[in-house]
Amino acid sequence: MWTYVHIGALTLVAVWLSVQCHPGRPVIPDDPLARAIFMVAETNRTPDGFLTVDEMSDIFMKFDINGDGIVDETEFIAHWSILHLGDLDHAITLFHRADTNKDGRISREPDYTRLFYYFDRDMDGKISEAEFVNVWFSLSS
Repeated sequence: MWTYVHIGALTLVAVWLSVQCHPGRPVIPDDPLARAIFMVAETNRTPDGFLTVDEMSDIFMKFDINGDGIVDETEFIAHWSILHLGDLDHAITLFHRADTNKDGRISREPDYTRLFYYFDRDMDGKISEAEFVNVWFSLSS
């Protein structure tokens, strides 16, 4: 005898299988490392679930080890390693993608400004965890 519980369970399984097995469904990127980095970065001022311009600036300043307003590859890799954010190849790839004008360094203008607005996909002046993870995934792959 079929009950509503059995019918409901079968319906959920059918929906789940159709969603999981659909060949045209795009993969939703997820990166546990990106989520962890977001959580560390997000709690540096206000734990509201978003990164603001000021919070991103704090992150930039931490990578700028010598305080000259520019993050070179050596500083980036050093801070990356100190924080155990991943392997060296990942750090190098991200550094060169963050260097938007390809001058061998990440500077406030134009790189930092471009990066913030690149991460802020809906252009609301703040970066959500979903925005961060999606962009991080695209930059690191």
